[in-house]
Amino acid sequence: MNKVAQRPRKQTSQANRTIVVFFSRAGQNYPNRDLKVGDTNQIANLITQQTGAKQYRIVPKQAYPYNYQATVKRATREQNENARPKIKNKLPNFKKYDTIFLGYPIWDAHLPMILHTFMASAQLNGKIIIPFSTNAGSGWSDSLTMLRKQYPQATFKKGLSIQGSDVKYSHAKIEKWLNRLGY
Repeated sequence: MNKVAQRPRKQTSQANRTIVVFFSRAGQNYPNRDLKVGDTNQIANLITQQTGAKQYRIVPKQAYPYNYQATVKRATREQNENARPKIKNKLPNFKKYDTIFLGYPIWDAHLPMILHTFMASAQLNGKIIIPFSTNAGSGWSDSLTMLRKQYPQATFKKGLSIQGSDVKYSHAKIEKWLNRLGY
């Protein structure tokens, strides 16, 4: 694993006004990987370490299956039904934050439907949104367009999209991206 030495970050006023929000899934993952911590969660942890920001994980009320194929089946059904899976944990008070790092996987070239639930509930207009995502080769897909449509009054900064299977080798890339953003 290509680990970058973690520098301790002091808690700054910028960090106090920043939150890392993400959805991630552990378990069997594409291609043939078994993850104790989901790919997007791993990136969220690195962002939190480097920025000193707070962290909020979007937890589905009904957990996604451990089995990859069962998750694909459920995600496809949710897409087809335009479902809005419930979020188990209470959303943070976004009035406390100026900057939101927003992380998510791309599932079958789409945002997971639980992200639509989140976006319908979280008022992020007027905020700075910095997206990050993981994928199996589709890149951002249409997710940035969806975010900009949902939050037309937000300011978007350059995000980072990484193939899930490359996350464990991408620590230096993530640190460089954060440095360019001023963290």
